[in-house]
Parts: sequence; structure tokens; C-alpha cells
Amino acid sequence: METTPTCGTLAFPAEVDLSNGEAILDQALGLLESGTPALILDLSGCTFCDSNALNVILRSQMRATELGVPMWVVLPPRGIVRRVAEVAGLPRRVAIAPDVATAREALKPVTHA
Repeated sequence: METTPTCGTLAFPAEVDLSNGEAILDQALGLLESGTPALILDLSGCTFCDSNALNVILRSQMRATELGVPMWVVLPPRGIVRRVAEVAGLPRRVAIAPDVATAREALKPVTHA
């Protein structure tokens, strides 16, 4: 978990399933409740997930929306985690970025000259 003045980033472990999903959700919700101005859920290092990862993402998104906090999800470019997310329709429900740098860039305020 990493926090900066502009966002909180939670890196998911290599595997997310019933054994650790609730603990990951607690971390994500903790970041949101701490007042982070934005949240990035980083699954780029995750190689396996089941519905528990989707649960973490969707419940985090619901709470972020309630708090008015923007949230981005970083997915690996290919593999089972990406496939599970796509089959579940995740890209239609949450903002997806290819990497953390892109997500952070998207969170920067737009300035007009």
C-alpha cells in the first residue's frame, strides 16, 4: 500500500481468493475512509483471482462513489486476471488503466492555459 498527497495505491498480491479477499477489501476501504483523494487498485502483479477479487473491486468502487473519490483499476495486459475481469464486464463498470503511471496521470487535474 502506498499513499501520496494525490492518491492511495493498493497493490494486490499474486493470488486473490477466499483466503485473502476480505483482508484486501479492508485495506481498500481503509484507504478510502482515511480520506485519500483518489484510489488505484493495482492488479498488475496478480496472476490468479477468483470472484473475491471482483468483489473487492466492485465494493471499493461503490464506496468510492459514495465518497466522491475517483478510482482506477490497473489490470495486467493479458492472462487469467484480465480475462476474468473482461468476462465479468469490469471494464464497463470501473476505469481501467494499463499501468499505475497512466492511472496517476489520469487523476491529475486538468489545467487550462
